[in-house]
Amino acid sequence: MTQATSNPKAVVRFTDVARELGLSAPTLRRICKAGKGPRLLQLSTRCYGVRRGDLDAWLESRDVLPPQVQC
Repeated sequence: MTQATSNPKAVVRFTDVARELGLSAPTLRRICKAGKGPRLLQLSTRCYGVRRGDLDAWLESRDVLPPQVQC
């Protein structure tokens, strides 16, 4: 893990976040617009990013328990 990925205040560009999550940029944009994605930072007029700590926290919040198997 590099320093940029371990620093919770490091900013990851939106397109890199989408790639890391295995999503297309439009899909991630829809998720964020619906208020169900990581918190975005507006870096410039057309450029967005996510703080590494916010992305990691959002990913942790997405954990689900495995289904219980009944025998």
